[in-house]
Amino acid sequence: MKKSLLHLFLPASVLCAACALLFYPAQAAAGAKRGIGYCIDILIPSLFPFMALSVFVVKSGLSASLGRLAAGPCRLFFGLPGSAAAAILMSMVGGYPVGARAVAALCQEGEITPKEAARMLCFCVNSGPAFVLSVVGMGLLHNPQAGVILLVSQLSASLLLGGLCSIGVSRRRQGQAIPSKRLDAAQALIGSASDAARSMLSMCCFVILFAVLLDLLRVFVTSPTVSMLLSILLEVTGGCSDAAQQNLPLWILSFTIGWGGICVHFQILSSVSGIPIRMPRFMLFRLLHGLLAGGITFGLCMLFPDAAPVFGNTTAPLRGTLVGSVPAAAAIVGLCILLLLQCRKGNSMETAKE
Repeated sequence: MKKSLLHLFLPASVLCAACALLFYPAQAAAGAKRGIGYCIDILIPSLFPFMALSVFVVKSGLSASLGRLAAGPCRLFFGLPGSAAAAILMSMVGGYPVGARAVAALCQEGEITPKEAARMLCFCVNSGPAFVLSVVGMGLLHNPQAGVILLVSQLSASLLLGGLCSIGVSRRRQGQAIPSKRLDAAQALIGSASDAARSMLSMCCFVILFAVLLDLLRVFVTSPTVSMLLSILLEVTGGCSDAAQQNLPLWILSFTIGWGGICVHFQILSSVSGIPIRMPRFMLFRLLHGLLAGGITFGLCMLFPDAAPVFGNTTAPLRGTLVGSVPAAAAIVGLCILLLLQCRKGNSMETAKE
């Protein structure tokens, strides 16, 4: 019965989409233009450097170096090997797909097992400080305190989900992964840049596609509230913008950022092929992340009421920037220090061999 309904639903949906594209080409073109703008102004500037860096950390062996320092806490709190600490850190400072791509790289390099990778994808999906602080806090709300509350809520919810996922997990590692051969710095940089470019292309395609879909749906949806709900369901940037323009409470924006939107879900799942994660389970944890983040934001607004009435409409174009992101800057500096130490260690070993 379910398969027959699915076989009827899919052709009908494709037919409706094709008719909408034929009868409303101007709206489709406007949506595509808006999606391209999101990619150029927000997605690529704020995510591409971190995606390249996250893969480089794994391929160059820096994740293993960091893992030796973080093995105890990572095993205790998350039931994961120390090498997973780098991916957890990048997921908190990079942006939605960055942590997922780092998890996939760890799995491909043999640092973690596919089962561990699937568990990490339940909580290593976060919006980065560049988006929360710059785009939402300053760009949409014109209030940096609100951006800080949103960021703290997102990261706290992620850590809570990580602890929830580790309940019942043995702290003794089972199904040991087999690490692959490490690359030198030049090869790792080339591979990480190429990997990030491919991932960014896939992500931009989804952003443009969902922007077109949303503008076509708005042709038939006249209610601003329903239009906003569709935006929150499908695409996080438009959802946050619509929620801010309608002066909704801060916890709704926090839920929107934690949920991420179906567009982000497809971006992530497209970049982690080979990891056994089911779509319903992944979306359930995205929903839990949104609810936890919204609840934490509600509590923080009760403690800091001055950050609650911060809403105001904005007509300025949204811009993504890395400027002012202290956690991101600290992460880059720390990883650069690890890289220098790793290079120095490699040179010392070569000198000793000679």
